[in-house]
Amino acid sequence: MTALTDPLTEEQRLLLDIAWTTFVEHERFPNFFHVGYRMRELGHDAAKVLYSFPVIGQDQVLDGYRAVGWSAQGNTPRPDGPVYLTMAGLYHLQHDQMARDLARGLLAYMQQMTREQEKILDSPFDLPNIDVNLGDVLKAIDGAGPLLERMAKIADREWPGIRFNKPVLTGRLGELPTADYDTLDLYLADIAARLSPPAPPEVLPFTEPRALLRALNYLDLTYELVLGKTLVVQPPMDRSCLLALDVDDEAAYNSGLLVLTDILNDFKVPGRQPNSGLLRLEQHLADKLSTLNREAVRQAVQLLDQIRVIRNSAVHPKPRPGLAVAHHALGLSFPVRDFTAAWHSVRAHAELAVRNLQEAIQSARP
Repeated sequence: MTALTDPLTEEQRLLLDIAWTTFVEHERFPNFFHVGYRMRELGHDAAKVLYSFPVIGQDQVLDGYRAVGWSAQGNTPRPDGPVYLTMAGLYHLQHDQMARDLARGLLAYMQQMTREQEKILDSPFDLPNIDVNLGDVLKAIDGAGPLLERMAKIADREWPGIRFNKPVLTGRLGELPTADYDTLDLYLADIAARLSPPAPPEVLPFTEPRALLRALNYLDLTYELVLGKTLVVQPPMDRSCLLALDVDDEAAYNSGLLVLTDILNDFKVPGRQPNSGLLRLEQHLADKLSTLNREAVRQAVQLLDQIRVIRNSAVHPKPRPGLAVAHHALGLSFPVRDFTAAWHSVRAHAELAVRNLQEAIQSARP
């Protein structure tokens, strides 16, 4: 079982049924303005319900993969965009004969795509045509032929399993290397395993509230010793002290992220591009220190830059595919629920990265 196959809430079931019954009757998915109005009549916010469906794959596609998807306009569904079902949505409609037929046809389609890839074994120099026509596959499935148009509309959105060319009704496998499944359960379990981010790294121990401030000071002193200039712009005490304080809510967590990001961005590194001092640091150090362990610096900078990604999302809300990656890098669950534990993890990872920077600079001292 995966989150995609967990039982739906009452609100999720209502929204899915609205999209499905319209699709069955008209061979088209309804637009969001229609779904939104009908959900309001039932006392629900359609946008909130859409976002509540379990989701995977946000690091690859902005809104990820869910049972019910939509066309986005910024952070909200586009009013004139469709609210559509995926094969994960069909899973929750297995009591309906048409839904079962659509799922059976799409699984057979992916099985044929898997077999078609075998042409590559006989063609070591020229890439063969491995696209599969949906209509050709359906001819071999009793009762599925009349469902061609409906099946094409779902295949067009089924990016984990199918890369579909809707105008000519052809496709090949999407994110899965093979897709030889007899049931939706097996298919959804495999895409969940492939698209879900790895488990967060082990949480780093955090025992000293002033450890991050101390690491930044050591970095600044080492930078001045080796390169003759200071690196860290000291913020006012009422801001820097936030790095030593624990947090107990989202507002305090975001304030700490903001202060830490500003300190990193304001590193006094020559140049203007990129516009973050942190992101200019690797090249600057490489130019000045011939024996620099550049890979160690790169890894430290990349990790510290993930704090900016998370901070920008909090201050300027805009879903981004890289958010799940950034949270994983800092040992965080996504989305964050325990802000106290998250702040401990951010500070612990940041302290380690800053110490690695300091050690790299010190080791490269002429």
